[in-house]
Amino acid sequence: MAEEKARYDVTVLSRDEVTTFPKIAQPVVIVETTYVAAGLPPATVRIPKEEWDPELEKKKIREDIEKRLKQKPEVFRV
Repeated sequence: MAEEKARYDVTVLSRDEVTTFPKIAQPVVIVETTYVAAGLPPATVRIPKEEWDPELEKKKIREDIEKRLKQKPEVFRV
């Protein structure tokens, strides 16, 4: 039986279009989606506008959440 994927409640805080120039005179519009999920600070995923669709955005957010949950914070005393 296939393992059920964890589900995450996500709130999209903003979705903005930003023009970048990876090469001179070649603008690329990026959709930056800033979101928050329970237990994690806000984060942003970036998708080229020509590739953006709601399902890809959800996939990228899920991948980002899972990557962030695997990270171990560094704790030390100063």
